Amino acid sequence: MIKAFLKNSFIYTIGTVLTRGVGILLIPIYTRYLTPAEYGILDLFMILTSIISLSIALEINQAVVRFYQDTKDENARTEYVSTAFLFTIFVYFLYLFISYLFSDTFTIWLLDDIKYENIFLLATFAIFISGLFYFTSDQLKWQIMPKQSVIVNVVNVVLVASIAIYLLVMEGMKVESIFVGQIIGNSVGIVLSMHYAKKSYKMVFVFEKFKELIHFSFPLVFSSIAIFVALFIDRIAIKYFLGLDELGVYGLAYRFAAVTSLVMIGFQSSLSPLIYKNYKEKETPKNIVKLFELFWIFMILVTVGSILFSKELIVLMSTKDFYAAATVIPLLVMAVFFTNMYIFVPGLGIAKKTKIIATISIIGAILNTGLNFFLIPMFGIEGAAFATLLSALIIFIVRVNMSQKYYFVPFRWMKIVISLVTVVIGSYLLVNSFKIISIEAIFVKITFIFFIMIAISFILIEKKDLLIIKFKK
Repeated sequence: MIKAFLKNSFIYTIGTVLTRGVGILLIPIYTRYLTPAEYGILDLFMILTSIISLSIALEINQAVVRFYQDTKDENARTEYVSTAFLFTIFVYFLYLFISYLFSDTFTIWLLDDIKYENIFLLATFAIFISGLFYFTSDQLKWQIMPKQSVIVNVVNVVLVASIAIYLLVMEGMKVESIFVGQIIGNSVGIVLSMHYAKKSYKMVFVFEKFKELIHFSFPLVFSSIAIFVALFIDRIAIKYFLGLDELGVYGLAYRFAAVTSLVMIGFQSSLSPLIYKNYKEKETPKNIVKLFELFWIFMILVTVGSILFSKELIVLMSTKDFYAAATVIPLLVMAVFFTNMYIFVPGLGIAKKTKIIATISIIGAILNTGLNFFLIPMFGIEGAAFATLLSALIIFIVRVNMSQKYYFVPFRWMKIVISLVTVVIGSYLLVNSFKIISIEAIFVKITFIFFIMIAISFILIEKKDLLIIKFKK
């Protein structure tokens, strides 16, 4: 399992670095050709894309991975995938029809002005195409096809970026350019994904398989919507209390923070299918611990880097209108990590306790909503970031406690917690000692990160763990 994980995770991570790296390189272009308000509009549609993808298809693609890996019958696997895909096409067509039918109402509700109707229509079609792309590209992960998955996503992001840059810079299309790029790039991605997994797609809809899939996935809809609220209520509340300009600044900070998902995507894409495939093996819990501690070292280093260098990053990659984003990046970095670390506590998923997962997520959404509406009026976008981090941390703790009851993983929590708290406090003390960007300050910060890496590795990686990769021939 560890060998397969490390290999697949490496491939996914390289692919994600390439794809997200392109996204980061686009930020200086976007911030120079789009105003904070226009950037805020883009962020609003990103939120809409997320809630649509999490709700209308009833999270059926999450059920596919559970049943696909649980059966060895190829015909049954094809029936699961094809049934789920046809259902996804149907509900997205329904969404497209309703959105176009009431486009004027939705435009005013979402953007406050009917002049944005054309943008809404274009974005709606982009969301429709994105939904189908997410399903087909995810299926490559469920089938443990990392190379093909990376190829599809690299082709997709190159097309999206190339078209968006051309239309934005050369044709002056503003926000519309990005949606056009998404439509074309995702359409090509769908065709390519289905080509690689062509044996999994047939024009068949098996009602019995559909019932199995929905029975598993339906509770996850409430969980996913709650996760959506937990992830995006900060931006919704910022728009309500502070306006589109502040939303644009916060949205930029979140895009930088989302770079931390580079390693998370690699871990998620490779770890979840392998856990479901190997959870009955005696060594799997210990392997999860070893992988989690390697991940924790990476998390600490990224967190420290975000605290020490967020100001330099924002100055380098944006304009003065966006400089306020620097203070919230570290908080959002930690929030992104805690939000996604549930993959290391798989007990609820293994036991098929999706109702408990949904309940935990709903509690998290309520908590995050309350914290955002309480803290934003007092502290602005910094309050939103802290609310998001605090709620993510609390829900992760609850998720760990519940999952351990069904599938125990022997984590060494004392070392893990102490290591994070110590380096975060030390990093903030150091960054407050250097108010001005300078060569001297950068050198000291880099040296600090180097020593942190050595110290944390020494604390978390025991001597015997250096020999963890022993594989059967």
